[in-house]
Amino acid sequence: MKAVQPIRDMELLYKCLDIAHEHDRKRKTGEVSWELLLVVGFNTSLRISDIRRFRVRDLRGQDYAEIKAQKTGKEAKILINPHARRDINRLLAGRSGDEYILQSKQRGPDHKPRPITRQRAYQIINEIARKAGIKDHIGCHTLRKTFGYHYYKMTQDVVSLQRILCHSSRRETLIYIGVIQEEIDESLMKFNLTRRR
Repeated sequence: MKAVQPIRDMELLYKCLDIAHEHDRKRKTGEVSWELLLVVGFNTSLRISDIRRFRVRDLRGQDYAEIKAQKTGKEAKILINPHARRDINRLLAGRSGDEYILQSKQRGPDHKPRPITRQRAYQIINEIARKAGIKDHIGCHTLRKTFGYHYYKMTQDVVSLQRILCHSSRRETLIYIGVIQEEIDESLMKFNLTRRR
């Protein structure tokens, strides 16, 4: 099975955000915000299973995204950077605090609102990536891996990133964000045992 990749190229990342923004400009009432999905995913390091459980009151006007991680059961408290906070507040303006941030139009068996499914998030992320011309294998973990990849590239701080992602080793973190493979590929591009020309 091919591993899901981060979006490494910043121009492609910005293109994805532009596509999501343009979608949201034309979306109908009640449709999920693609831009909100990307902004929260790219800036918090959280898994889609946790992002989809947030309610508006959990993020609007907040400095931190706080949640008990569904996969690990650990408490997560992630600072929301000022730029992402501004966009999140803009995207959640005027919405009820009880709504899920990524609320589905469909209701649960109890007729109560529910968040979008993981499958729907996957469809949205893949549609954005396709429109942006991304050829890599993309999935829900692309958001988390993109956060990790760019955090590492900007800070070179693998120890903090390991803690943020709740990984057990630095090596696990570097493999997860694709940096080890990237470094191997770069070194092999320089390697040459062919005849001199």
